[in-house]
Amino acid sequence: MSITLEYKYKADQEKQESVSGNSEAWFRELVETTSDWLWVVDKDARYTYSSPKIRDLLGYEVEDIIGKTQHEFMPVDVVQCVAEEFLELMQKQSAFNNIEIVSLHKAGQQIILETSGVPIFNRQGEFCGYRGIGRDVTERRQKEEALALSQQRLLESQQIAQLGHWDWDIVNGSLYWSDEHYRICGLEPGWIRPSYEAFLNFIHPADRQEWKCAVTEAMSGSSYSMDHRLILPDGEDRYVHGQGQVQFDETGKPIRMMGTIQDITERKHLENALNIIADFHPSAGLSGYYHTCVESLAHVYNTRYAFVGLFSGGARQRITTQAVWANGEFVNNFEYELAGAPCANILDIKKKLISEDVSRLFPQDAVLGELEAESYFGAPLLSAEGLKIGMIAVLDIKPMKITPWTEPILGIFAQRITAYIERNSAEEEFKSSEKELRNIFRDMQDVYCRTDTAGKVTRLSGSIKQLLGYQVDELLGKNIEDVYVDATERQALIEVLDAGDGSVQSFDVALKHRDGSIVWVSINAHYYRDSNGDILGIEDMVRDISQHRQSELQMQKMSSALAQSADIVMITDEKGIMEYVNPAFESITGYSFDEAVGRRSNVVKSSEQDPNFYSNMWRTILAGKTYRGVVANRKKNGDLYYEEKSIAPIKNGKGDITNFVSTGRDITERMENEKRLSFMAHHDALTELPNRTLFMDRLDQALAHARRYSRKVSVLFIDLDRFKNINDTLGHDAGDQMLTQLADRLGENIRQDDTVARLGGDEFAILLNDIEAEQDVSLLAKMILLNLEQPFEVSGRELFITASIGICLFPGDGEDSGTLLKNADVAMYKAKDLGKNNYQFYSADMSARAFQRLTMENSLRRALEREEFRLFYQPQIDIEENRIIGVEALIRWKHPDLGMVPPNDFIPLLEETGLIEQVGYWVITTACEQMQAWCEAELPKLMMSVNISGRQFHARDFVGKIEDCVRKSRVSPEWMEIEITESVLMENQNSTIKALESLGEIGFRIAIDDFGTGYSSLSYLRRFRIDTLKVDQSFIRDVIDDPDDAAITSAIIAMAQNLKLKVIAEGVETQEQLTFLKERDCRYVQGYLFSRPVSADEIKKMLVAQQKRDG
Repeated sequence: MSITLEYKYKADQEKQESVSGNSEAWFRELVETTSDWLWVVDKDARYTYSSPKIRDLLGYEVEDIIGKTQHEFMPVDVVQCVAEEFLELMQKQSAFNNIEIVSLHKAGQQIILETSGVPIFNRQGEFCGYRGIGRDVTERRQKEEALALSQQRLLESQQIAQLGHWDWDIVNGSLYWSDEHYRICGLEPGWIRPSYEAFLNFIHPADRQEWKCAVTEAMSGSSYSMDHRLILPDGEDRYVHGQGQVQFDETGKPIRMMGTIQDITERKHLENALNIIADFHPSAGLSGYYHTCVESLAHVYNTRYAFVGLFSGGARQRITTQAVWANGEFVNNFEYELAGAPCANILDIKKKLISEDVSRLFPQDAVLGELEAESYFGAPLLSAEGLKIGMIAVLDIKPMKITPWTEPILGIFAQRITAYIERNSAEEEFKSSEKELRNIFRDMQDVYCRTDTAGKVTRLSGSIKQLLGYQVDELLGKNIEDVYVDATERQALIEVLDAGDGSVQSFDVALKHRDGSIVWVSINAHYYRDSNGDILGIEDMVRDISQHRQSELQMQKMSSALAQSADIVMITDEKGIMEYVNPAFESITGYSFDEAVGRRSNVVKSSEQDPNFYSNMWRTILAGKTYRGVVANRKKNGDLYYEEKSIAPIKNGKGDITNFVSTGRDITERMENEKRLSFMAHHDALTELPNRTLFMDRLDQALAHARRYSRKVSVLFIDLDRFKNINDTLGHDAGDQMLTQLADRLGENIRQDDTVARLGGDEFAILLNDIEAEQDVSLLAKMILLNLEQPFEVSGRELFITASIGICLFPGDGEDSGTLLKNADVAMYKAKDLGKNNYQFYSADMSARAFQRLTMENSLRRALEREEFRLFYQPQIDIEENRIIGVEALIRWKHPDLGMVPPNDFIPLLEETGLIEQVGYWVITTACEQMQAWCEAELPKLMMSVNISGRQFHARDFVGKIEDCVRKSRVSPEWMEIEITESVLMENQNSTIKALESLGEIGFRIAIDDFGTGYSSLSYLRRFRIDTLKVDQSFIRDVIDDPDDAAITSAIIAMAQNLKLKVIAEGVETQEQLTFLKERDCRYVQGYLFSRPVSADEIKKMLVAQQKRDG
């Protein structure tokens, strides 16, 4: 219920008094029944009135808050911010609506109140305070946050599965794409506005009509599910699977269509590869087999080059190729030296997969350089005895992606080739015996056929088997027209015979193969006659021209492809005079076919490239090589466009160049995008200052210049003091405004040749070139600090900030950019240690260890606020029931630069710096919250074990704080186990006994961690309230091989069982260790044999699986 209260003072005092009694009764009834809280404060913001609803909202009685301010019921960390805002409202005396305020319930939990208020004035117009209403919106806010988290998880899941979704409002035409949908289309999310037409343009032209039909059928009620291809902006083909469903209104009219799109490119590539292998039909002979293999290899891996080679001679230092595929055709074989080539490594390993940089990795291999190879996949050919007899390889001028099927497919080809070689060798002797006969029939590949006047076959040569697949006796006596695709063609041949001299040459016709396929043949025919000259029939000589016919069709397709290609195609003579241009050339350049043909190709030449560029290009193609590169050309209208061009020479039979073929793609948009992306990659998005990458590059250049000319360089590392407070209190928008203004101020203090960069967060750096003296740097640092004393105007407020500056100089403080920046960072932390708001020069007397410690310590001090700590959980197993009965919470530190830092490296430092208590309570709180999350997910209850340091355990208020942590998270203490070491237990025994008793009374369980490494005495165990002993992993590790460790472990287990204590063996990693423990009735274990420490999500998966298993 929402009520807005507004009192209106009447001019007539008497009338007001006459109704005051009724109004008061009405008001009392209203405030007692409304679901909102009504309040009044005076001009000092102290409550003078509160409705009874305050009891339901915050647990306080009305008399508890009268005379107090709202700030007394708020968390400490938000009081200052809210106080400033409310003071500003009081000063302005203006109304406010729906302000959210975090308040503390009397029981301790935080409540979010949404409150509105109006100012109160007396009859003289003087401000008296505020009256207003409030309501509890905590649950609503939690639901909103949970919804946002759920949406984020959905997007992440879709990205992992490469699954996007879409939603099309058919009525108004609007279309929504998810972020992953954009990425599948090769775009950044939001790059274009989704539409039916936009997506249609992405679909491969060959698939568009089928896709449109599928959508149309879906509008009629059919399901939509199909595979098709997309053409990405970079020209790459991508296979996707789309599916969806249509919603209809009550009249049956489609109003909405929604569905998903999934990237299935890898699956399609594998299917295509398997289809090629399945359809593998090699040409006859070993050479034909080699050629079919290399062609198939090139198609499977979509590469320019492929070859198969065998060893030459006995030394196995040279390969002689048997078949070579290059740029879509077979080329001459060659010999290949193995020394210094990737192929040499294949002799020592099973496979060699190099996805990129192969020419750089093997600079001695001249063939790689000549081919401009970027990637290389190779495999050895192994005989049945396991001897290496040769190799196969594929290469490309672009990187090749290594997929799970890359190596197996390569192995299949290698095995097939080797098997064929050995089978061929076994057949050689047999083939040799047939050689003479084969020579006799070598010229009889054509088919001889005789038919009578009725068309029946009376004589036929055996080569019919090779041509049409029939045995001779299958066709004898049959009508010849039966094997014609079109029987009228036989009649047409007879008509030609009759019209001429009784013979015909090269009559092309289609015949039917026995398997149903079509074979094109050329027939030479004539009538044969008896001695009287009467026609007895027709004699045919039939020659297979299928390959020739296929070549003609292929040429027609190529001609059509050139005309329809989106890429620019140009053919010139050997002097560069254009003889042919395709429609894409006309469309992109603005020159028509008639305008272009007959002119030199430099008609589109621009002045963007120097003459050496074109000289090198002509030198390359005149040498018979292919030129590839990016050329800046100019259209007919003068506009510049960029073309990714390839020019290849065409040679005649003598090897002379007769023409050049140029193909190119307009990449103007891509070049502009690359420039834009380059700026984004080297500049900070917020301030547009150079980022760390660009700063380090400029620093490297400055150092090179300084070394050459004996100049000095300085680096200033600037870190804002307490900047986090601004983000926490005013929000990140305010922080961003301040950083932007700070960037402008820093730029005012430097010269044009110097550099200001934002390294990240509130860290900046300045590079000073050609400095004269150290005093110049000091002066600049003072100017910066002085400049920061001026207030920053942020969202109508004046804010102040200070900075700590570290300075280092070259030469002297480092010889490379990384060292200089690191030393400047060290000096900056020294400035912070000296009270902040100052600058310090780097001092070289710091040892490497001190520097490392300082860096680690400074990182640790910020690790908690930067949320770099993580909790992992290692399961504790009941081996009798094979169930997870507990987990141990283990802290890990994910350093932004060092990665995951081992606990042994930073926990001692936490102890020394005093940060261990703060971090320890974070661990307890996080573990409790996680425990509650598992409970809310209705997972089995677990014992949560948390390690407590000695410093934290012996702190005066430890018991109260840990009880408060558990209470706030609503976790029962009986499911929390406190782990302390023996040394902590024995330290200050009287206070330890009291603490353990207090913890036990609350409900906590107590475990002694690493038991056996300290006192290990029955006498002291009986004095303390202990529930669990954890056998140290150092004993478990060698329990099988070391009799002493086995005896100690057995003794600990027996002692704990006598004392009725639970025993957990830590560090169980082998089945032998587990068997040892089972034999001694040690029921509970923990270790890598079951699980490493894992994330909370992984624990959840284990528990869900356990639930399913247990039914």
